[in-house]
Amino acid sequence: MAVGLTLADAHAAPYPAPILPPNSMAQAWGVTARIEHVRQGCTVHATIDQARFIAQMPRMISAGIFSTRLTPELIRSTPHYLMNTLQTDVSPGFVHALFTQAGAPASCRFVWDYIAADPSGAMTSHPMLSFEFSRAAHDHIDWPNLKFGDMVSSEQAVAADRIFDAQVNQETLDITMALAREDIPASGPS
Repeated sequence: MAVGLTLADAHAAPYPAPILPPNSMAQAWGVTARIEHVRQGCTVHATIDQARFIAQMPRMISAGIFSTRLTPELIRSTPHYLMNTLQTDVSPGFVHALFTQAGAPASCRFVWDYIAADPSGAMTSHPMLSFEFSRAAHDHIDWPNLKFGDMVSSEQAVAADRIFDAQVNQETLDITMALAREDIPASGPS
């Protein structure tokens, strides 16, 4: 999914071109991305709109992005886990879309956050994670045959927000237990 979401015309684009093509599926699902280029620094800032993301889950499930075993209650109770899953899936496409641009920098920082309403209803940004990636590391990846985890060893200066990380860890346990309960036959163990 990741590479397919972000690579439309990226090979011909001069840096800094948009990471996401106009009207992409990722944008429809609440993901935005922009390149911030200041002097010699490069940052790709990606944001997930949590409300839009959760509202679009039925479409993402229909598209095969997420499991059909996700119930509406499970979706509502594990948003951080689900946003982290999408970030993990989309990040390789963002890295590839950036480093295939003509004139891309030698390295860039990729920063993820999400926005959600606070108790007063105001939209607030919450950090998720960040990492640095180099063009040299990008060039050593077999992009046509990319497998889950291929990028992890090449990410540098990885920083997960401790609050987000704790939420993902708790929700991972919750979703694992909920899906395991669904595997138990209705008549119970024999």
